[in-house]
Amino acid sequence: MKKITPLILGVFLVFLSSRFSEAQKIKTVDGIKIISNGKKPNPQKGQPAKIELTPELTIGKGDNPDESFSEVGALIVDQDGNIYALDSKDRRVKVFDKAGKFLRFIGKPGQGPGELGIPTGIQFTLDNNLMIEDATNRRLAFFKPSGEFIKNISTADKLGLVNILLDAKGNFLAREIGVEGNKMFFEIKKYDQNLKPLFTLDKTGFPVPLPGSNTKINILEMISIYQVDREGNIFYGRNTAYEIKVFNPEGIHIRTIEKEFDPVKISHEDIDEMLQRMSSAGTGVNFKDMVEFPENFPPFQNFILDDEGRMYVRTWKKGGAKGEYEVDVFDAEGRFVAQLITKADLRLWKNNKAYGIEETEDGFRIIKRFAIS
Repeated sequence: MKKITPLILGVFLVFLSSRFSEAQKIKTVDGIKIISNGKKPNPQKGQPAKIELTPELTIGKGDNPDESFSEVGALIVDQDGNIYALDSKDRRVKVFDKAGKFLRFIGKPGQGPGELGIPTGIQFTLDNNLMIEDATNRRLAFFKPSGEFIKNISTADKLGLVNILLDAKGNFLAREIGVEGNKMFFEIKKYDQNLKPLFTLDKTGFPVPLPGSNTKINILEMISIYQVDREGNIFYGRNTAYEIKVFNPEGIHIRTIEKEFDPVKISHEDIDEMLQRMSSAGTGVNFKDMVEFPENFPPFQNFILDDEGRMYVRTWKKGGAKGEYEVDVFDAEGRFVAQLITKADLRLWKNNKAYGIEETEDGFRIIKRFAIS
């Protein structure tokens, strides 16, 4: 029996080694570090494989129009915990303190100085002022946190410039929209502080679904996500694969984070829900004749980074309750280490608090802050 023990131990160690290699493989190819993750989390020693979010603050659930939202689409949080919520339909920013008390408005509807058309994004500048992306007025509007208007920067020299981010040096990362013949395209570009292009990360083209052309587009394949960490590295993913590429501030590809996943089929109910959301935008467009859907959802919906470089990827894998989805958590090295399930579309993870936008049963959007355990 004693002679068999070393053999059993050896087989057991080989099994453990095999399991570990299946969960995570790291290699370098042509100078690019590739982190390949399995389907299950592989936490480091002493770290949990699951994370729980406990709601501790809800904003926007009351009947007071000043404190509720018509269509909250973006939010940021300052160092004091004050929350700046961008309401694209009300066309202004609503500011709340860390206890959820309404403080003030920033901006108002219109086209003049300090006014907003359809604002779609908000973030802090290097000097802690607010930059608001104003899509219809084709400009960036800058305000002090107190609400005082500072200036506008025009983006009208471009056909479309959307999803604009600022990096740690004040440069811009954005999606530029263009048209070539019967195709439209998206270019993911980095710009300097004067919006002069520095380099292009990616360019994707799609047919234009003109009326009567019988051309349809796959909306889900058009989505690409990018985020910038505090060192200026760019995390970029097209959701045609569970693959997120990391570029340094000069645009050099330095790392790729991969993960195995089980495809999630798109049901008829899912299609009906997505078409209903598109129609609710009030554009008058018959999207049913313009779009088509694949058999399966893409690998992920979106992702965010926290202030320590960890990444949270919202997948299409549903949880037990309506509106819940699994979120995959990766450490700063790109290793898949944990999962969580939440209804909230997480937009920010700061100072060990998570902030997200969640839809109520009545179809209204609210903001939630979560404690993390």
